[in-house]
Amino acid sequence: MPFILESTITGTFQKRVQTTPDVLGFRTKLPTGEWNQLSFKDFDFQMRIAAHGLLSLGIEEGAKVAIFSNTRIEWPQADMAILSVRGITVPIYASNTADDAAFILNHSESVALFVEDSKQLSKILEKRAELKFLKHIIVFEPGAMGQASGLSEVISWQSLGELGRRHKSHEPNRIDELTKKTTSHETATICYTSGTTGIPKGVMLSHDNVMSVLEDCVKLLGTLIRPEKEVLVTFLPFSHIIGKLESIATYVFGWQECYAVNFDTLSHNLTEIKPTLIFAVPRVFEKAFNRVHTTTHSGPEWKADLFEKALRVGKKYVEENQKAKAGGEPRKLSLKTRIEYALFDKLVFSRIRDRFGGNLRHSICGGAPLPAEIGAFFQIAGINILEGYGLTETAAPVTVMTPSEIRFGTVGRPLPEVAIKIAEDGEILIKSRKVFQGYYKNQEETAAVMTDGWFHTGDIGHIDYEGFLKITDRKKDLIITSGGKNIAPQKIENLAKSFKFINQFVVHGDQRNYLTALVTLDKEQVVQYANEHQILFSDYAELTKHAKIVAKVQKIIDELNLKLASFETIKRFAILPTEFTVDSGEMTPSLKIKRKVVSDRHKTTLDAMYE
Repeated sequence: MPFILESTITGTFQKRVQTTPDVLGFRTKLPTGEWNQLSFKDFDFQMRIAAHGLLSLGIEEGAKVAIFSNTRIEWPQADMAILSVRGITVPIYASNTADDAAFILNHSESVALFVEDSKQLSKILEKRAELKFLKHIIVFEPGAMGQASGLSEVISWQSLGELGRRHKSHEPNRIDELTKKTTSHETATICYTSGTTGIPKGVMLSHDNVMSVLEDCVKLLGTLIRPEKEVLVTFLPFSHIIGKLESIATYVFGWQECYAVNFDTLSHNLTEIKPTLIFAVPRVFEKAFNRVHTTTHSGPEWKADLFEKALRVGKKYVEENQKAKAGGEPRKLSLKTRIEYALFDKLVFSRIRDRFGGNLRHSICGGAPLPAEIGAFFQIAGINILEGYGLTETAAPVTVMTPSEIRFGTVGRPLPEVAIKIAEDGEILIKSRKVFQGYYKNQEETAAVMTDGWFHTGDIGHIDYEGFLKITDRKKDLIITSGGKNIAPQKIENLAKSFKFINQFVVHGDQRNYLTALVTLDKEQVVQYANEHQILFSDYAELTKHAKIVAKVQKIIDELNLKLASFETIKRFAILPTEFTVDSGEMTPSLKIKRKVVSDRHKTTLDAMYE
């Protein structure tokens, strides 16, 4: 089955439908528990009905239309409907607040909005009087329509389809006409950044920006992808640039995309679908890694010993395998290593793969740094995590690992079309077709990040002697101590998260004379530790203050400090009883810590550590 690459997203989609109309492309779970199946032709039919519905509502070429929803089959259908009428898609995270959504809708001047359910609809209705440009609201879930009684501008997804069928009967060729008119340099989407430091900025991405990424992915990973065999479980938010790219990559690669019901059901959906490939963020593997270690070390001692021996053999197997593939002379793995690995694969590693359905070979992973220890662990277990690096402003990855070139601790080499250089202050600069068109209605910010065609990422890093890029920190996150030392907190935080007991770790110390940390713990690990050491407690918050738990964390900090320069060491720490979350406002929807919010909210705790 061929890969499809046209100059536009809409052209690529239509070519996919024409080339493999009857191939199964999508699966979604029905309320009955059965999986509904859609071919590319079925998907196209439903998308066209929605697109004609938008035309019926008077959506014009160049109009901005927003999508405020979790990942579900209607999301890409709405997206393609918007693009097929030459509109511009404006994604909004389902977790965004009413204020966030209102800002994006007004700033983007969106005239129509798709919302998922009553939760999102209530946020919009709360701000309805402030939404100056919004004329139409389309609701995916029919059960949410009760909230909109008497509001003519609110219609259901089904009603949009009815409008579309009537419009299609009058202008059956209109969608094809508009698709043919679409050019590669038209804006396809305005994705708003998460806003770790301030007001979100609207990143304008063209069809060419996105297709350039996918062209390079075909060049680098084309031999890895088997379109007729690849099955994905989709769970990342399509509002995030990685999720958005995944949704469009389906039209290029023609694989089968299965929608997880929600993140809470992901483990069950993985075992049901048995994916061969997934797009993920590091947190997915961090949680699985911690769960495996907790389960293994909570049993009898022989079980933990077996697990540790399996890891030693697995590490040796991977190292010998890499050496065998390197250089010009063919080499074979030793018989002893192959036999031992086969035994431990059956006893240990196959069970780890079973947690992901048993068939998972590779994962495309990005959005945040992946601890090297975790990447190496899953490689030993037979799952390659191909880490990449990119930003919303680069339409997702500009670097990526390949199965034959995995270097944990780096984010891979640049994609074929991408040029990367390191500025004098260590900032990563990028020149590429993938670099965005600019920030919507914000020329000043655009000019601030562009110099002679080079995009200033705001990330600090370096390129090693083999050409692999290593990210060390965010430029704006650099801590400058009162002693004048420049410190990258992300480096320390990633090291800390490699300890199983640690959940989140936020380093503080700007303009201070030493570093401190706010720490949240892995609740499952802490409770297990308490039970094993006969620690009595009434609730989890009380447990985090117990002397034995504090001593355990202090021991981890001591081990961490051994890996750091003296000026990077953590002198004091505070354990928080609750983790940082998106809902609490301490994390962005893409799961990045809002450092200023965290520092302001925990000012008393932080100040106390410097008394």
